[in-house]
Amino acid sequence: MIKNILIIGNREKNSLENFYYKAFKKLNIKTTFFKIENTIKNRIYAKLLNIYPNINYVFLRSKIYNFINNSKKDFDLIIIFKGLYLNKKLLRNLKTKYKNALIINIFPDDPFRLKNKNISNIDFFKTINQFDVFCIWSIKLKKKLEKKFKNVKIIYLPFAYDNLHNFNFTFKHKNTFDKILFIGTYDKHRYKILNSIKYDKYVCGGNWNKLFIYNKNKTFHKHVHGRKLLKLIISSKISLNILREQNLTSHNMKTFEITGNKGLLLTTRSYEQDLFFKENKESFMYSNIKELNKKIDFIMKNPKVANKIRTQGYLKAKKHTYFNRAKYIISLIKKIKYKRFAL
Repeated sequence: MIKNILIIGNREKNSLENFYYKAFKKLNIKTTFFKIENTIKNRIYAKLLNIYPNINYVFLRSKIYNFINNSKKDFDLIIIFKGLYLNKKLLRNLKTKYKNALIINIFPDDPFRLKNKNISNIDFFKTINQFDVFCIWSIKLKKKLEKKFKNVKIIYLPFAYDNLHNFNFTFKHKNTFDKILFIGTYDKHRYKILNSIKYDKYVCGGNWNKLFIYNKNKTFHKHVHGRKLLKLIISSKISLNILREQNLTSHNMKTFEITGNKGLLLTTRSYEQDLFFKENKESFMYSNIKELNKKIDFIMKNPKVANKIRTQGYLKAKKHTYFNRAKYIISLIKKIKYKRFAL
């Protein structure tokens, strides 16, 4: 039985680890959340930590050492989300302290991108073979990790959507919002694609406010979450998802957040997304700007077809929740623990 779980990660309301925390609690499993990092609001301090991350990593490791030295709880399962601050010594200490616990990592980025210190680093990369289970969101990355780390159980764990938001109301599906909705962080590729669309856009996410370029059919906004996000997705005729380079063969969080919140998904064509949401049955996909604009024109001119695909996408998404992902993790860990103790 899995009775006690320790989660180490970022406790932001809309963080991946918080979605899993709520899901494990819903499963009636005692779950302790050790908040390793706070959101840094001071820009100068945040920039310094970005330039000198190793200084911050030493501090974060000391926080975990203090926690495990002072904690009297015992855990069956320890889940670390990403954890770029980790090193082998710290993981060995965790294993020594919690001898009966399995230690797993849920990694939401590409661990092979060592040159980008915000995504991975060599010290962390060397810890991968210390985990009992390493969870990754991409089939391509799973195969790559299995070749590199033959003694670690590498698990394919796709993203999902949070169905435990407990909103006290639901929005009617009216599609009254005529603009193309895009929610995501700015980059040049995304900006180019959005600029190619002739219809009005409603753009939300990080770093868009840095663009001081006037465009009458584009509106930039900061991050949106919760009720506002749900209302935008449901009321928009199209929710556009533009995959970044690291996601091109796979999917991202918006793949499920759009469909799971009754949005119409129009997304960069990819192998994995087609596995989850069949193209032209449960989603729309495109490969280039020309095809994207053709798909938008088709959706705008064929609302009945679009709404049928929206509904089918939502029905398919209902099984891709973090609650179901949490149940999958528990069933997997039970099997691994059984094999360990059966030896």
